[in-house]
Amino acid sequence: MSARRCVLGAVVLVVAVAAASAAPGAAPLTVTSTLDGKKVLPIRLRWIASPNVSGSKIAWVDFLIDGKLRWTEHGAPYVYGGDDNGRNKGYLITTWLSPGEHTFAARVLTKDGRTAIDTVRARVLPVPSPPHALAGAWTRTVTAADLKKSGPGPPPAGKWTLIFDRIGAWHLDPLGSGVVNEYDAEPGVIHVYAPIEMAPFANGTGGVSKDGHHHIGGTDCTFAGPFGTYRWTITGNQLILTAIHEGCPNRLAIWEGVWTRAD
Repeated sequence: MSARRCVLGAVVLVVAVAAASAAPGAAPLTVTSTLDGKKVLPIRLRWIASPNVSGSKIAWVDFLIDGKLRWTEHGAPYVYGGDDNGRNKGYLITTWLSPGEHTFAARVLTKDGRTAIDTVRARVLPVPSPPHALAGAWTRTVTAADLKKSGPGPPPAGKWTLIFDRIGAWHLDPLGSGVVNEYDAEPGVIHVYAPIEMAPFANGTGGVSKDGHHHIGGTDCTFAGPFGTYRWTITGNQLILTAIHEGCPNRLAIWEGVWTRAD
């Protein structure tokens, strides 16, 4: 696909372990992750931490980027971006990071107070802008008829805003929150992928803010997406989105229809 599909980086792996008093004869606590040893970080990859002790001994695993907490997992598998009891594993999507070098750390804490951390330093390159005609904000009213397309836990009816920028496709809901997904736009076609997680999000709180909307995070269907493809056309100030394939019925209920430019 487009240049969005790959971000090259020079990676230096540093593994540091800091442990509290362990039982005599116990092996030192360590943690590895799926970022270890990588010299190329794609835009989208799974960041999974693997401690060397059983899950019954783990209190939680933190994922930090540039020293700031970005995700926490309390149960195995320890996946950045979340998972549904081992299914629908989420992703680290790097579109929101500024170009340059960043530090990615997985930190495990055991119930007896021991810690270990696995740290990787990598460069992230710029992400291309969306097509000029598509970029910016669009609005439409999602109706009860639209929601017939949705699945369990349907999105709210009312005025939605859809924003395409370098970070992702933001769909901001009538309740003042929303979700942002990775996407890739080509002439006439948009491929939409998984939710982008930029800050801890749980029980409708946390996440990030944009354009007066807060607690943007979570999912529209699952942590893994599913992925979708839409045909897009613009006539005057209207954007028409038509699903070619969509695995997420809740996103289908929001996206498919006629949008009006808002900016």
